[in-house]
Amino acid sequence: MAQHTTQAGHVVLRDGEAQAVLDALHGGAVRELRCGAVDLLRRSAPGAGADPFDLASFPMVPYVNRIAHGRLAAGMQRLQLAPNWSGDPHPLHGQGWRAPWRVVEQSVTAAVLEYEGGGDEWPWRYRARQEFRLGADGLSLQLSVLNLSRETMPAALGVHPYFPDAAGARVITDAARVWRTDASALPLEEVPVPPHWAFDAGRPAASVPLDHCFTHWSGQALITWAHHGVLLQAAGCRFLHVYVPRGGACLCLEPQTAATGAFNRSADEVAQLPSGAQLSMTVTLRLVTGAA
Repeated sequence: MAQHTTQAGHVVLRDGEAQAVLDALHGGAVRELRCGAVDLLRRSAPGAGADPFDLASFPMVPYVNRIAHGRLAAGMQRLQLAPNWSGDPHPLHGQGWRAPWRVVEQSVTAAVLEYEGGGDEWPWRYRARQEFRLGADGLSLQLSVLNLSRETMPAALGVHPYFPDAAGARVITDAARVWRTDASALPLEEVPVPPHWAFDAGRPAASVPLDHCFTHWSGQALITWAHHGVLLQAAGCRFLHVYVPRGGACLCLEPQTAATGAFNRSADEVAQLPSGAQLSMTVTLRLVTGAA
């Protein structure tokens, strides 16, 4: 296939006036997604380096959100995961987001990235795969994980996109319940969504600071600004983690296959993949014109 790369392992996809820039070396992340002059995701700063938190979107695999104190029970195994970000004592977002990925397929409008991990503190070997396809109005991403080990592996997937201009954004989405959290953002209990947290009728994204996982999610969210919007749709996900820090410095709507804290509760809450089995999810981001 034809190669369309820039420096430092960046992969550029184009369809008409739409462009996506992928960063294979730094977490298989997205650095840029735009349609013409409109940024669908927060564009990475020119000097942004290896930290996925400075980029536009990254994958979460083979687990999502935080593992409390790094302690995980799976069958007869008791695991202790090391912190993977200096700002948080609880390991978060899996392994793939801070590892280099390989570009295994590429064309003008599509690319496939893979990462093989595990066999370390995460004892199960696995292969993660991202399949990107750019269209004139946005991007589709299928994220999957394949269990390469002989034993059943617990797994969860997620995508962590950053949207621009949180202060000017309005969100419409539907979810029935949400996990309350403690001061460390660890889950305490699942409750009905409080009225002042609800997005079903639409409200300014930054009106309430949030770092919470919404459950029984519809799989769709619309983010609007003065003159356009972005439609987020996810398949294979019933959970949406919403992150809007106080002051509205950023806005993240993160589709996930499992809720925050699921690995520390019941085995029924996360996928249990036998040897050779796969878990997948799909996320699309589409430009909506004329939004108000």
